[in-house]
Amino acid sequence: MSNPLRIAVSEERGDVPVTILHLTGDLDSKTYTDLESKADEALTKGSSRILLDLKGVTFMGSAGLRAMHSISKKLKSGSGGATLKLASPSDAVSRVLKTLGFDQVFDVYGTLDEALKSY
Repeated sequence: MSNPLRIAVSEERGDVPVTILHLTGDLDSKTYTDLESKADEALTKGSSRILLDLKGVTFMGSAGLRAMHSISKKLKSGSGGATLKLASPSDAVSRVLKTLGFDQVFDVYGTLDEALKSY
């Protein structure tokens, strides 16, 4: 049984504005479009820096990686300095990222604070 994905959105206004998408639940073939839609909303509102808080993700399949890649491509096609970063990956997410080499593709930080300081 799938654990529904919930996405809460917050904004950090440090040196630069960052939109944080806090994910909880499963990021898989049933829910990846929810993530893409929420990221599209942020992009439409002018966000150019999106941070995914992954500490609450209990499962991530290949569709979740596809969604992250899609979001990253959209950001890179926009204004300079646009980035997607990942923070606080759960053990389940870390295993997937490392196994498939995506920890070399995305900037991944152990904590939300570390990720925010990187901007």
